[in-house]
Amino acid sequence: MKKLLSLFFLLVFFYNYGQIIQGRVLDIDPLNLDKMKSAVAEKTKMFNSKEGSSRFSTFEIISGPQANNLYRIQIADNIGEFDKSVSKEELDFWWKNTGKLHTPLANRFWSVNKDATYVPDDYKRLNHRRVLLYKLIPGKEKDFWRYRIRLTKALKLAGWKNRVGVLTCQSGCNGAWVQVRYHHEDFSSMQEENSKIFPKVVEKYEELYGKDSYEDDSTNVQLSTSENMSHYQRLLPSLSSPN
Repeated sequence: MKKLLSLFFLLVFFYNYGQIIQGRVLDIDPLNLDKMKSAVAEKTKMFNSKEGSSRFSTFEIISGPQANNLYRIQIADNIGEFDKSVSKEELDFWWKNTGKLHTPLANRFWSVNKDATYVPDDYKRLNHRRVLLYKLIPGKEKDFWRYRIRLTKALKLAGWKNRVGVLTCQSGCNGAWVQVRYHHEDFSSMQEENSKIFPKVVEKYEELYGKDSYEDDSTNVQLSTSENMSHYQRLLPSLSSPN
């Protein structure tokens, strides 16, 4: 019975998918980084800037073991969009201009968990990301998702002004990985928001779910994961499709 309930709980929280994201790290020799950025910007402008074309966003990884590489994602409203063939002209341009400048790594498909993702009413695209990666322990997923979904409601009540995206790995991951992406304008705004506004989020959390619920639930999150890592990324607008 416990296994059936656990399966039901997972289906409830993983079913409400939003956008699908295919992401890969572009491993680049630092000496080639400027050339690579120029080539990606040109390709994006030529092939991925018009309405109806494939949408890409490109980030520079600025901390962690993959720092100074690029993280390029293709964004689709549903996974069927990846069935569309990329034109030979687009592929030829990509490999001709970038093929000798990078090695593609870690191609993965992620789905946006709509229940756990927070999008403010006046959302606008910002360039800074604090990225958290978690590997969930089988059988303890419900503790992780309870916190993430509760936090979304507390963020809304507290008036948190930036998007918090939560993505689950659909394919290409070893285990149940979750990616949480906090959007900020820059490092200064991230520091100010975390120090001055997030305490209000905790206050609203405990108004909703009881005294000490935030501490208890966040502790259970740590106990529900076997690995967790973090790093920063910076969106490169000239290397990305228009918003």
